[in-house]
Amino acid sequence: MMNAETTCDEAGMAGNIVVAAELLERHYGRRDDMRPFGEWLTLVRVVLERGRSTKGRHDWSWLAESPLRGPGETALLTASRLQEIVGAAGLKASQAKVLPALAEWWLQNFDDDACADFGTRPLESWHRELRAVRGVNWKLADRILLAVGGLAVYPLDRGSLRIAARHGWMDMSAEYDEWQAFFVGGLRGSGVGVGDLSDWNSRVGHEFCGAEPQCETCPLQGLLPEKGPIPLRSEE
Repeated sequence: MMNAETTCDEAGMAGNIVVAAELLERHYGRRDDMRPFGEWLTLVRVVLERGRSTKGRHDWSWLAESPLRGPGETALLTASRLQEIVGAAGLKASQAKVLPALAEWWLQNFDDDACADFGTRPLESWHRELRAVRGVNWKLADRILLAVGGLAVYPLDRGSLRIAARHGWMDMSAEYDEWQAFFVGGLRGSGVGVGDLSDWNSRVGHEFCGAEPQCETCPLQGLLPEKGPIPLRSEE
């Protein structure tokens, strides 16, 4: 009986995330500027896009003509030169400082100018390696593995956690593997990409689901519990 109930609960949660994804696709639409898997410049964009809104488009064409265009050149950049390059593009140097170390990691695993294949090892192995790179946290490692490696992993940003917790789908105290099972497992077979949901949830987090939720205008408002959003522990 317990197993049956658990299975039903899990199916219900998976259904919620699929419905949420459908609502968000209707609200935001899918991105038409997706970055190709296996490319160094995709990794550079993932790093530099951190903290930036996914609303609208950003011109990244300058990367192809910059010293960041290849891991070999990037690995040799000094901190001052890196700051100069990203500063000229209107970006924060603090976002880019991890790039030389990631370039060295890239060169240890892939050819300088070849398309990287992340399918040769388990996700967990890549994750451990990336987390060992100074300046790479869990979320950035997941973003790289998803956007560059094409692997089934969900970047756990604060907005995504708040959305799931306030709707009663997950508890904020859940373990990392439980969150991955909810987001990645919940989308399996739905036709919705993990990257799409991550982008949509990131926007919802910035626009509606901050420290003070703006549920009345949120596209996910109709999925809230009858009594309204569940307060997060830090807000009680």
